[in-house]
Amino acid sequence: MNIKFRHITLIVLLAACLVSCGHDDTTAEGGSEPVIVPESSQAIAFGGNLQEETTVTRAGTPMYQYYKEFKVYGFKNSGLDYTEPQIVFPGYIVKWKENTAGTTTTNSNDWEYVDQQPMGQEEQTVKYWDNNASAYRFFGVAGASGTNEVEGSYWPDEINPEKYVVKYESDAYSPSTVPYYSKLWFSNNNYDQYPTREFGKPVLLEFVKPLSKVKFIFIFERPYLAPTTELTKKSFAPTNGKTIKMKGDVTVTYPLTGTGTTETFSATSETEGITAFTQDYYESVTKENVKVNETTVSLVTSPYLNAPETPLKKEYTVLPAVNQGTYTLTVDVNGDPKTAIVPAEYMDWKPGYTYTYIFKVHIDEAITIDDVQSAFTEWTIHSTTYTVHNW
Repeated sequence: MNIKFRHITLIVLLAACLVSCGHDDTTAEGGSEPVIVPESSQAIAFGGNLQEETTVTRAGTPMYQYYKEFKVYGFKNSGLDYTEPQIVFPGYIVKWKENTAGTTTTNSNDWEYVDQQPMGQEEQTVKYWDNNASAYRFFGVAGASGTNEVEGSYWPDEINPEKYVVKYESDAYSPSTVPYYSKLWFSNNNYDQYPTREFGKPVLLEFVKPLSKVKFIFIFERPYLAPTTELTKKSFAPTNGKTIKMKGDVTVTYPLTGTGTTETFSATSETEGITAFTQDYYESVTKENVKVNETTVSLVTSPYLNAPETPLKKEYTVLPAVNQGTYTLTVDVNGDPKTAIVPAEYMDWKPGYTYTYIFKVHIDEAITIDDVQSAFTEWTIHSTTYTVHNW
């Protein structure tokens, strides 16, 4: 599986070290060539945090708990209206090392990019904010390694020099092997917006796993009826009979010019997939001793009668999808087949989101869709040495 970069999107990265320098010539760490440092320049540095669940205002989980390395791309615009893109970071490797913050002008939070290049590749040197630039754009990839090694590309693209396109495979069967992509970070250099403008300040890159999660839940109009109501033959699937996609190629396109400040995401799925979601979500089960034909037996009575004891907390990891059409839930309520339709507008799945479909069992045993909830939540990443939670 290869990640291919052509010419230039639960999880947050910080960037920038506000270090003032004079206008004398300075030699970059790890380099031999003198670098002309403009007056009042600021060395760009990188750090890392991951976004907390459903919240973008908190600091988040440290990035190093997930990956100790990521690749960053950066561009600046020198023309009016954010034209004339120039590459600043051509896919630099940024590495984490504990207790190194502040040891160099390019290390503000234990992350360093100077001289972190693989053997035999072009030297990574200090980069400075250009106060004459009209705007900057940053984005990156984390978790690409082994068979997912990032492949560089030439830039600018003679056909379309105003975009950078990231492509790779996303596999919901093996989510831990799927790299994160970041959303586009953009800031102009408009002094009228100072100090609220982000230019020259810590850069926040929000990394996203190009997968979605889906779960469905049953609730009861009369909760006291749940212990005596049995739900069997559950199926939540596309009404048109197509499969639920699990694997395919994703494409993330970053604008390099103009006022476009967001990336675009698309996914092309393979024909294979799963036919339906068959296990609903619940946290736990409760048993009670009841008499059946003069015999006392232990039965599951919550969340409903004879609910399966495993698996608990069932969520399905799937490929992001749009334009799927309607979905149909079928379930036998005390042996009587029931159906509910979920409108197509609720069946678009964005990368990095969990979608919860809540179905209500009514007093007459009819089934209706009660609510649809979505939230940007954190992935769970499994490591050979530890388990951390980031969905």
